[in-house]
Amino acid sequence: MRTRLNQAWALAAVLSASAAASSPASATDLPSPPLPPSYDATPLPPQDVFEGWWLGGTLGGATVSYDLAPDGGGATTEGVVGGLVGGYSWQSGPLVLGVEGDIMAADVSGNGQFNSGLNQVSPSIDAMADLRLRAGVAVMPQVLLFATFGGAWANADLPVSGLGAGSGSTDFFGWSVGGGAEVAFNPNWAARFDYQFTDFNAETVTYPGGDLELDPDASTYRGSLIYRF
Repeated sequence: MRTRLNQAWALAAVLSASAAASSPASATDLPSPPLPPSYDATPLPPQDVFEGWWLGGTLGGATVSYDLAPDGGGATTEGVVGGLVGGYSWQSGPLVLGVEGDIMAADVSGNGQFNSGLNQVSPSIDAMADLRLRAGVAVMPQVLLFATFGGAWANADLPVSGLGAGSGSTDFFGWSVGGGAEVAFNPNWAARFDYQFTDFNAETVTYPGGDLELDPDASTYRGSLIYRF
């Protein structure tokens, strides 16, 4: 009886030791769980990110210099401009072509003397507009460098003080050339900065004291936030 009991205890001890020895090996032999898939959260921009209709707001500054005739005087004005800008662009690889325009309210004013200092003119431009062709190269998928050329218009009040003083106003027309850069944040939103030089045609305004010819040149610097449809 005692012999059988001892044999049972011995068998139990052998089984326990065998189980303890085999457990780590079994855990080690189990395959590792698969790693979760990784995804790039930033989508790649489309190749033609600058193509399509677009519209935005623009804000900046302007300086306008006037040559006065017949006595050779001059006037310098400066101020702010702001309004809407929009257009359409075609893109083929890095080449971008388009047409664009803007219409802006303005507060660009100053003064200058003429007639040997006996008179003063105080030009003030209150509205400007442009229609331009644009050509550019995408130097990076989301960075465009461009040049523009087209026509321009401005409306100005032109009061004169001194001898033969009077009020006056006129519309100036001319051509503009410029350039800038545009950066696309995503397929819809972009920001741009551009400079425009405008050579307006001379206009003659008649006052009680005689005629005055004004020949303005303008420089504008603007930043714009645009949305592409």
